[in-house]
Amino acid sequence: MQKGDDIWTVEEYLETRRLVDAYLSDPDRLHATSYDKLDPRHRKIVASYVDLIYNNSKLIEPSISKDLYDLLKNEKAYLESFEHRLKTIESLRRKVIADSKDYEGSYYRAAHNICDSIRYTIIIEDSIYIEKVDEYLHSLENMGYEVLELKNNWGTNFCQGINARFSDKNTDTIFEIQFHTPVGYQIKEQNTRDLYQVIRDESAPPSLMVRANKLRKLLQTRVEIPENAIGYSYDSDIIRR
Repeated sequence: MQKGDDIWTVEEYLETRRLVDAYLSDPDRLHATSYDKLDPRHRKIVASYVDLIYNNSKLIEPSISKDLYDLLKNEKAYLESFEHRLKTIESLRRKVIADSKDYEGSYYRAAHNICDSIRYTIIIEDSIYIEKVDEYLHSLENMGYEVLELKNNWGTNFCQGINARFSDKNTDTIFEIQFHTPVGYQIKEQNTRDLYQVIRDESAPPSLMVRANKLRKLLQTRVEIPENAIGYSYDSDIIRR
């Protein structure tokens, strides 16, 4: 495997995969989650915030999902991993605990700033990728949703694609849509998801985190960049007809 100055032998690749698999399946690592390790008082606080987020998301999600299905009806794009549109309670608990470190230990602030308790993935063919991303963003704003933030990761060291955050028209709830190409999504889900698990695990050996991150970057360079994807930004003032 080779890209630029990065050269990996088959042996190095397989060894990295073996080390990642061994670490992620280690019984000692899987024994308890970060939530389980909290004292009872903190667990109760985290659980109360997470239950509120999760129950609110369950109420709001059906309306957003219907609008997305209507948007993509008869289109060449489609929703992927729809069954994972709601972040699980376990995942929300882990995120609140991890993010609280960025808010001086405040679980409330961490919970308040979660933006992906409802999240979707839309797959678009390379040849029409940017055209359709731009069209869908305008269509969603015409439906009453507000585009709050757009992260264009094409050509960067991050997962290749475009992530957009929206505010729900009726409740101000924030949700996320990831726009991927077929190959970009395959690399993300099948080839780098386990690597990200290691990279984000503060307990992982530093040397393994470095190896996992180098392999992640290399694999992401294998995603072909659609025309006009690099540098794309959304302009809500441009009227589409």
